[in-house]
Amino acid sequence: MSSSSSLPSTTTVVPLANVETNTENYNKQYLCLLYVITAGLLDENMGSDEQEIIEMIHLIIDVDQKKTVALHHQYVQPIYIDVLNDEYKEKSGVDEGLVFSSEVGLDGALKKFDSFLHEHYLHPDLGIKLTLICENCLHLRQCLHPESVKKSISLPSYYWSYFDLRFEFEHMYKTCERNNLNSMLEKLNISPMSENNYCMRHIKHMELIVYQMLNDGHHFEKPECIMSNLQQGICTLEDNIEESTVIRARGLPWQCTDQDVAKFFRGLDIEKGGVALCLSSQGRRNGEALVRFSTVEHRELALRRHKHHIGQRYIEVYKASGRDFLNVAGGSNSEAHAFLQRDGQVIIRMRGLPFDAISKDVVSQVIFLHRFRII
Repeated sequence: MSSSSSLPSTTTVVPLANVETNTENYNKQYLCLLYVITAGLLDENMGSDEQEIIEMIHLIIDVDQKKTVALHHQYVQPIYIDVLNDEYKEKSGVDEGLVFSSEVGLDGALKKFDSFLHEHYLHPDLGIKLTLICENCLHLRQCLHPESVKKSISLPSYYWSYFDLRFEFEHMYKTCERNNLNSMLEKLNISPMSENNYCMRHIKHMELIVYQMLNDGHHFEKPECIMSNLQQGICTLEDNIEESTVIRARGLPWQCTDQDVAKFFRGLDIEKGGVALCLSSQGRRNGEALVRFSTVEHRELALRRHKHHIGQRYIEVYKASGRDFLNVAGGSNSEAHAFLQRDGQVIIRMRGLPFDAISKDVVSQVIFLHRFRII
């Protein structure tokens, strides 16, 4: 592997094959293998400790030609730490000097790769069919997307869908057990590579597995999509809600909206109308919310964000039931009920208010609606 002389040693770019620049290239399919590691836990627990990404590798495969056309390896300088512990360095093989001398944060690393795609005529904006593929969902859903929210980074469109290699492997080879890269290599009778760097070793193992799957006739056709915005919806007490898809979040800032809650869980898919903010006996938000996820797996990932942060506040995340969610979202929770028992009290929901609206503006609008018997 060679590094371009015009680039710092913290970035390695290897164009491994010429990419056609004519219009025929626009109908070709490319898979972009992505592997990231954070400065904290690795493997199955990656992302659960809220640590920053410090290394990321993209490796691009031309599916039609079954050849690797490019590799982009970037060390990422973290903001909140300035040292890696010895145990982590030994396990990950990360060069601490390269990480902290990178001078490229996550936003810069993403922009570098985006420019790389443009320069090599591989960018989806040029009509190229480029789809990410990850070992599992953690790299995007638990690491990249949550960190991008915290750092106010707008992710390019190609980071919003991906193939989960483990699911594709299970579908192709009809296995029921949940595999990791080592077990996939073993099932395919492929010898593991000897490579000290954890991130590089795993991306090369992914490459071997993907090539074998392509040779065996597998088609990567239906990528998973990551929810970008919370969809509004109405819940009734008659709705049937899966018991194992709901959590309770505590410690939310009092001004937190349903969209803010969804941002905290960015990367995970929430059902339409799936955030219910809890009210106190005075009808005010009490810093808690019930959240309903689209799958049991996403709820389990949400539970791993226990004591992750919104600003300086850590948020507690606990299991909750479908009935808990219905009691709040359906309007029968005890707090709201107690508020409504007070003489002459009603609750209305007003949407579309200006961001800078104050209580006086709301009151004047309510008086206007009441005058014309709208409420």
